[in-house]
Amino acid sequence: MAGKHAHLPNMSQPRKTRLEKLLATAASIIAFTFTCRLSIFTQNSLGLFTFSEPLFMLSALLLGPIPGMLVGGIGFTLSNFLLGYPHYIIASSMANASAGFLIGKFNQTKQPHQLIGIASTMILIFLSTLIGTTIYVGQVYIGFTKKLFMGEEVMKAGGLYAYRLYVPPWFWITFAALTATISILTSLRKSPKHLWATTSLLVGCMTITTVFFLYEVILIPTLFNIKVDAATNIIVNLGHSIISATIAAITYWLIKWFSR
Repeated sequence: MAGKHAHLPNMSQPRKTRLEKLLATAASIIAFTFTCRLSIFTQNSLGLFTFSEPLFMLSALLLGPIPGMLVGGIGFTLSNFLLGYPHYIIASSMANASAGFLIGKFNQTKQPHQLIGIASTMILIFLSTLIGTTIYVGQVYIGFTKKLFMGEEVMKAGGLYAYRLYVPPWFWITFAALTATISILTSLRKSPKHLWATTSLLVGCMTITTVFFLYEVILIPTLFNIKVDAATNIIVNLGHSIISATIAAITYWLIKWFSR
């Protein structure tokens, strides 16, 4: 009798996937050494945004909870060390490691609720427009940190190259329309389930804001004898988190849109 050949599972595929995730995680962490030096800030100091944050959130969406946790924890620890903010290493690593894990975990939900995903997308678009038109508007600066380890003294020491530009309110309205258009097209062309990413990102934003607030109220005065306006920093932390989440969502949808 001719025996039937059993099809054995390809054991190399999971290994290849793990290796790809490991390499992508390492590449994202290494990229922090450059992206953390690129920032957007405003004169009133309420707006402070670095390009490492969208990279971190996108990594969590694409790679999952453990890589997201590693990129958030190690990446932001490295960036705070390089930029000269050692008193924020604990908070940043805790907040972003937790957020990275939750973003990746929530985004792996097997049967995401489509209505929650749509509602989260609408909330994210509304918040990014509100934050953009109230904080990141008018005279805005794009900066590149030339001198490391300077902390808050970097501007006094001439260690920051800044380019000033004027951002009108209509920029953020156009940005909101673009975000809505890409979300709708991704939902129609691929699947509405991809909108669930905004739910994951909002969970991450709330985690980052909450951890930083508790750290600034409880730990930083005790450990470093530094007084911080934690209430005002809620606006700062939530603001740059929402803008970062919106950029990460757009990039994520475009990747899903053009993927096979």
